[in-house]
Amino acid sequence: MFKKVFSSIILFFGICSTAIFSQEIDNKLNKLNQNNVEIDSLDNMPILEKNKFGNTNAAPVEQRGKEFRKFLAASVKIVIGNTSGSGTIVHYDKDKNLAYVATCGHLWQKGIMTAEEGKKAKLKCKIVTWYHNDKVLDAPKSYEGDVIFYSYYTGQDTGLVTFKPDWEPNVFPIGPVDYDYVPGQHAHSLGCDSGSEVAHYDVTIMKIQEYQAEKINIQTWDIITEKNSPRPGRSGGGMMNDQGEYIGTCWGTQYRDGTGKGYFVPLKVIHRFWKQQKDYAFLLEQKLPTGSARTIPIIDRGGSKKTYNGDYILLPADK
Repeated sequence: MFKKVFSSIILFFGICSTAIFSQEIDNKLNKLNQNNVEIDSLDNMPILEKNKFGNTNAAPVEQRGKEFRKFLAASVKIVIGNTSGSGTIVHYDKDKNLAYVATCGHLWQKGIMTAEEGKKAKLKCKIVTWYHNDKVLDAPKSYEGDVIFYSYYTGQDTGLVTFKPDWEPNVFPIGPVDYDYVPGQHAHSLGCDSGSEVAHYDVTIMKIQEYQAEKINIQTWDIITEKNSPRPGRSGGGMMNDQGEYIGTCWGTQYRDGTGKGYFVPLKVIHRFWKQQKDYAFLLEQKLPTGSARTIPIIDRGGSKKTYNGDYILLPADK
C-alpha cells in the first residue's frame, strides 16, 4: 500500500515538474520570439526575425518605369518628425479639394485615435509626392497633412490622413470587404523603402493568416506575401490589384533586407475599423470609375516590349 501511495506521489510530482518545465520552455520561446522582433527607427516597422534561416528570396527590385506610373502617382511618402512611412491616395473630393490617404497606424504612438479624438488632437504630418498623375515632377513636392484617425495594434494596423493637393490626383478606391485573396495572385506593392523615392514592387500573395489580435482581443487576419518584400520605409504603403483596387496596407516584414516574407493588413480589418469612424465610412463604398480599367498600365509579363493603348481593354457596351 505504502509503495503504491509513494509511487503515486512520485508520478504526481513528475507530471507537475514536466508541466512546469514545459511552461518554462513555452515562456522562453515566447520571450525569444518577442526579442526577435525589432522595431525599425525610420518608420516603426516590425522586423519579425533578426536572423535568416532556410530559403530566402532575391533582394527587392525597385521599379519606376512609365508602365508603373499610375501606381507611383497615387503613392506618397508620409513624414512625421524624424519618422517616415508611405501611403496611397484612395479617394479625392473635388468639391473640398481633399485627398484621402490610406496608411498604417504604427507611424504614431501605440494605441487608437478615433476620428472624434483626431478632431481634438489635430495631429499634422507632411505628404511628399514625386508625381502629378502622369507628370514626373522636377523635384519632390511637400504638402501639409492632417491625421484623421489610426489604430496601432498588431492585427489592426491602419490609418487615414488627408491633404489638399494642387492637382486632381488619380486614386485607387478601397476594395470590398469580401475581396477574395487567391494564393499565387500577383499584386502591386508601393512604398518608400529606406525613405527613398517611391517605387513599385511586384509581390505574390501566399495566403491569408488568421489569429487572435494582441490586446484588442478579436480575430484578425494578415496577408502574407513573397518576393520583393517590404523594407523599412514601406510601412503604410498600399497593395493594389491589377484591376485598380486598393487591397492591403504594408505593416511588417520577415527580414530587414526584404528577402523574406511580407505582411499586409487585409480589407476585412480595414473595413472593420474604418466603418466605426464617423463621417468616413463612405470611403469604403467608392467604386472604380467607368472605364477605369483602361487607365491601368498594361504590363506584358511574357517579356515583350510591345505597347498597348487603352482600347486594348474591352469594356461592356453601355445600354
